[in-house]
Amino acid sequence: MHDQADSAGGYAAYTLFPEDTEVLTVEYKIDLLAPATGDHNEAVGTVLKPGRTLTVCQMEVFGVQAGGERKLVANGQQTLIRVNRPDQ
Repeated sequence: MHDQADSAGGYAAYTLFPEDTEVLTVEYKIDLLAPATGDHNEAVGTVLKPGRTLTVCQMEVFGVQAGGERKLVANGQQTLIRVNRPDQ
């Protein structure tokens, strides 16, 4: 579940960065709120504060039932840094 949340926040931030850059997680905190039950998990990342170098995102993970009912099972916040890709 941690890696799903980390990826969701990372991709949310990455959508705002130039094509010749990459994103790395600097720090994140996640609160596990409930057991992750359901047919699958769904992670959602939302940019709270975009920046030139650092970006802060909110992460939410939902347990999703077969009928589409979602239950919040984890919530967190993450800080990401934009880095330039090495010359190839």
